[in-house]
Amino acid sequence: MYIPKHNAVTEEAPLWELMRQFNFALLITAPDGVPFATAIPFTPLEDKRILTAHVAKANPQWQHFDDKEVLVVFQAEHALISNRWYENSDVPTWNYATVHAYGTVRILGEEETRMQLEALMQQHGHAEEMSKYPEKFVAGLQNALVCFEMQITRLEGKFKLSQNRSAVDQKSVISHLSEQGELERGVATRMTELQKEHS
Repeated sequence: MYIPKHNAVTEEAPLWELMRQFNFALLITAPDGVPFATAIPFTPLEDKRILTAHVAKANPQWQHFDDKEVLVVFQAEHALISNRWYENSDVPTWNYATVHAYGTVRILGEEETRMQLEALMQQHGHAEEMSKYPEKFVAGLQNALVCFEMQITRLEGKFKLSQNRSAVDQKSVISHLSEQGELERGVATRMTELQKEHS
């Protein structure tokens, strides 16, 4: 990923936080040099530096792993930044926060598969539901899925939040974004938090 120095996130803590918050991400493989992508929910486990997830067994992507490095792209809030919001009009741009996670994949066994599904349900506040499903249903579900864990080898974080603009411009951008929709307000919040960290 192209990351200008002023947009690079070198501390890993905010990257893991973003991955937890926006865990529905894009799994990308490239069998024979041809990109293949699937959007799926991930469970980030920071202490083990792994991501766990699953795909349908009918999805051929799980056959692409074969010890090759894969990429998972996590995308947070994003917003158009109008050049009219700058003190000296420049060009419009886009503000966003993203994490690219690279790693190698291991397919999970039957018991680990059940644990992964339970962890995902718990992550989204539905932990009790797995215990209510009939065992036959759970077994059928597991048989239809391929669960895996990705051992992270490299994390790249890019938070493009007007760091290259003046304090006046940043304040103006935050003000305008705060008056718009949920995505824009999310960007405004990230910009405000970043300012606090560097104040």
